[in-house]
Amino acid sequence: MGSKFIAALKCFFKCPADTMRLMLTLDSYESRAVDTIKANCPGIDVESVGFYAGLFLAIAFLAFCVMAYILSLLYGMGGI
Repeated sequence: MGSKFIAALKCFFKCPADTMRLMLTLDSYESRAVDTIKANCPGIDVESVGFYAGLFLAIAFLAFCVMAYILSLLYGMGGI
């Protein structure tokens, strides 16, 4: 799983718009997005790119929420 996750993240950072397009459409085989991803990231499973990029975005969102909560606690205590 680790190598697929890292490969999907590299592909997400190379072509974020097409990866997001695959994540947000109900038809996961949008020809333009699939062709761009296959051209920029050869040898990657196109079906897994959307899943792993979405997982990364969910983890990043959770981390930012925790940071915001900690900062609000520190602000409330007068630490900031």
